[in-house]
Amino acid sequence: MNPSPDIARFDGPVEWVSGPGPAGITLLGRIAEPDGSTTPAQLSLICRDPPVLPARWPDLTVAVTTPPEVLLRSDRGEWRIACRTWQLHREVGAAFRAAVPPRPTPWSRRLAWRVLFGVAGTRAGRWLLALRR
Repeated sequence: MNPSPDIARFDGPVEWVSGPGPAGITLLGRIAEPDGSTTPAQLSLICRDPPVLPARWPDLTVAVTTPPEVLLRSDRGEWRIACRTWQLHREVGAAFRAAVPPRPTPWSRRLAWRVLFGVAGTRAGRWLLALRR
């Protein structure tokens, strides 16, 4: 039998809060990244019935066992939760900025801003800019 694919592997303490919905839960913690760093993440599970869970876990792995079921594994045990769907939210801004560097500002735009701020820094320049209003 194939091992179940992991949705998320939380590193460090994981807490949960109620919601979304009447039977949903949201797991809050930090996800371990392949480079060894961790990023804040939240995993929302839309459940069929409200599960009975401990308040905190030291470490937690979340895996899909069958399509409507999610398996939570920790040192404290395993919990099978029947859920309709799940959503993983995590910060990907740093990875995106590393993959897509910003475009350099054209020299003409840098020159235009330098001139504008230079003019605005003088009394006559502020007077001219006030006339434009």
